[in-house]
Amino acid sequence: MTRKVAALLILLVLVFQALPAQVDRTTMPGPGPAPAVAFPAYEKHVTPNGIRVIIVRNTELPTIDIQLLIDRKAILEGDTAGYVDIAGQMLRTGTATKTKDQLDDAIDLIGASIRSSGTNVFASGLSGYTEALMALTADIVLHPSFPKEELQKLVTQTVSGLKYRKTDPEMIVEVVRDRILYGEKHPYGEVATEETAARVTREKCLELYTTYFRPNGAILAIVGDVNADTAMALVNKYFGGWQQGPIPAPAFEPPKGLDGLQVALVDRPGAPQSVIRVAGTVKLPRTSPDVIPSMVMNTVLGGGSAFRLFSNLREKHAYTYGAYSSIGADELIGSFSVKTSAKSSVTDSALNEILTEIRRIRDEKVSDKELQMAKNYLSGAFVRSLENASSVASNAIDIERYKLPAAYYQNYLKNIDTVTADDVQRTARVYLAPDKMLIALVGPASEIKSRLGKFGAVAMVDEEGKPIVVPSAALTMKPDEVLSRFIEKTGGKATWAALKDRTMEFSGKMQNFVMKIKNVQKAPNKLYTEMEVTGMFKQQMAFDGKKAWMVSPQGSGEITGEQLEGIKQQAVMNFYAAYKKMGFSATISGMKTIKGKDCYELTFTRGKGDVIRHYFAADDFLKLREVKLITTPQGSVEQITDFADYKEFKGLLLPTKYEQNAMGQVVELTLEVCTINAGVKDDVFKKPASK
Repeated sequence: MTRKVAALLILLVLVFQALPAQVDRTTMPGPGPAPAVAFPAYEKHVTPNGIRVIIVRNTELPTIDIQLLIDRKAILEGDTAGYVDIAGQMLRTGTATKTKDQLDDAIDLIGASIRSSGTNVFASGLSGYTEALMALTADIVLHPSFPKEELQKLVTQTVSGLKYRKTDPEMIVEVVRDRILYGEKHPYGEVATEETAARVTREKCLELYTTYFRPNGAILAIVGDVNADTAMALVNKYFGGWQQGPIPAPAFEPPKGLDGLQVALVDRPGAPQSVIRVAGTVKLPRTSPDVIPSMVMNTVLGGGSAFRLFSNLREKHAYTYGAYSSIGADELIGSFSVKTSAKSSVTDSALNEILTEIRRIRDEKVSDKELQMAKNYLSGAFVRSLENASSVASNAIDIERYKLPAAYYQNYLKNIDTVTADDVQRTARVYLAPDKMLIALVGPASEIKSRLGKFGAVAMVDEEGKPIVVPSAALTMKPDEVLSRFIEKTGGKATWAALKDRTMEFSGKMQNFVMKIKNVQKAPNKLYTEMEVTGMFKQQMAFDGKKAWMVSPQGSGEITGEQLEGIKQQAVMNFYAAYKKMGFSATISGMKTIKGKDCYELTFTRGKGDVIRHYFAADDFLKLREVKLITTPQGSVEQITDFADYKEFKGLLLPTKYEQNAMGQVVELTLEVCTINAGVKDDVFKKPASK
């Protein structure tokens, strides 16, 4: 008998032996046993100047991870909110001996990466370059230069990001949640704004560094292919000169908590869905024995797609694409939060189901199957996290930072496995108060506000979580009164009526690209726009009163559909005199503070499609902002255009500074030339035969 035949016979025997025990695929298999794994052993040392060093040796890969934590209390940043994050990023922008470019080159040369924040410095690379990486990390931590030119770049980027935050419902709802839950006088409820970030100075960054970056407040974790003796020798060599100093420990009053269900709504007219958070604070310090049981409880409730919130809101009711919950332990104050987005028409129904599930996990014990699934999910996530050196470093730092038992993570899986159904119900009853939570939403108030009243009084707030107060004047003012005041302020009805044509030339930039834009209008509704970027990219678009065309590097053709409707709106010389003929209706939808000024919010709507919001200052009636929804491949997003620096051109008062923000991209434009009633010919708007 040949070897191949023998092997075949053995295979057949094994197959037939397996046949009687075939898997029944008609039922879902039960949860298997939790995985077993050991958290790696570590050594703890303290340097002469007080750095607490944790070393985890791992020789599986030739890599090294260094994580430095400044173990300090939270900081209330006041009128320069945002400076802690900016100062943290500034560490990485240059040292006493290296510019940012030189620092980048030195890091790239050894194939490493280093990033910094207001409390951490993270470095990773190949273990063969451990000393070089340690030297660079120490240079960044001990000798930052805080160059002014780099600060200006970071401030500009931060302000740009904060502008974008106002357009992103997911970011807005988090700001509202934090501000109302914690209060603006608590560091967790403090909100950085464009104005506070713009006030950040080099001196403020230095203040953070000199006050808090001390070796006696530092924890340094080193994970990778390095032995303890070598690691400690390098730490002492490169961090040994770091001088100790006192570190302040500010104290804060804990948030008062909510007396009942509280509803806060940010209006987004025309939004197809509501972005939702249901949240509350929890007194759950990191050292509490309830941390692991509460994690199991939260996993059953909303830890992922296999658990209750997801199954209810998506699988059962099809209200949303997903629903999740989280619970976080914290020495100051922790939090619980449910996050989801639901179609506007079922916003209240989705909230009902969320609160039902929160009450159910308090009132009923979980099944053995659900409990085991949650344990396995958490155990698996922990096992996977140990494959990441930075996660191992973070866990090791937690042991030291929160004075956890030395074997906390060695016993982690065992402690998860010992959680019972009674523990789940108990922690749900202790930490979840469904009748004393905040419901924060971003959605279309006209569609959902009346239905939210069943949960509590609905407070209208802005994108920064501040209450929107509508003065009595706004309640009596009519939309056309506001528009008439604007027209009078900017030249008067006769001057606007006499406007036959207008040509405006803009210069500006987007990121590092220089832009030139020419905009030509002719009454009653002709438009030509030409845009050139850095002398390379050129696009032309025109509307002759009936048809629109466009020419760009991607090709040319006629414009139709929704894009054509948008161009028609832009082409009208005076939208406010023509909006009713165009099928729009206008309402005063509230008041809002923009750049320190109270503004009337006018919402223009047409059918089920167009929604535009314009903001006019209550003191002088100049328009300060325009917001409209635009359609992108990623869905509907808001495009915000701010107007400033009004100047007179032949009797018309026009803004000369324009700032447009959409999807995180900021375009700044300056009106350089404006000619009025110069006799523009109709040929300007006709599509050339060759195009």
